[in-house]
Amino acid sequence: MADTNDKTLAKTLWSETMIDMLIALLKANKSDEQIKGVLLECKQKGFKANYLTGKVRKELDEAAASRLKRLM
Repeated sequence: MADTNDKTLAKTLWSETMIDMLIALLKANKSDEQIKGVLLECKQKGFKANYLTGKVRKELDEAAASRLKRLM
């Protein structure tokens, strides 16, 4: 049972790291291609567009959330 929890914890930490990377790229005004790469990984992990834009809006601002929407 501990093995399952370890896998869940690792998946959760990796998922949060991906979101943090996405926010950092947007904050640093990195290229669309760099952001799209991380965005693709987030989508593959099952994150919904509304969830990602909400996180970006909360951490940054509406302009960053709009940019993210445009890149999706």
